[in-house]
Amino acid sequence: MGLKFNSLRCTACMACELACDFHRDDAFATLASSIVTYRNREKKNYFGLMFKEHENLILARPEGLEIQRIGIVDENVVADPAAKPILLREACDLCEGLDDGPLCVRFCPQDAIILE
Repeated sequence: MGLKFNSLRCTACMACELACDFHRDDAFATLASSIVTYRNREKKNYFGLMFKEHENLILARPEGLEIQRIGIVDENVVADPAAKPILLREACDLCEGLDDGPLCVRFCPQDAIILE
């Protein structure tokens, strides 16, 4: 069981980030979430998601999904400088202990994140 992302539906509203951080810290902030939304200022309506799993960093962009192994350096992959802060955070635990599943899935208004 894991999360599936559709970045074409994402509007970078940050509801997933806030929900994740609430699960971790019982507060609405974005400092501890395992998921981060981002925008590309040079491209209109370009939104994406970065998601930290235990061994992978998932980059969901409009042009497709990219999975990078955490700690593995590949000379052919250009590292996204925006990814560095999320690497310092805890990996997603799929909101362990909650009966209704991950909060990011429940609170995404665009259904850009689903549990599969």
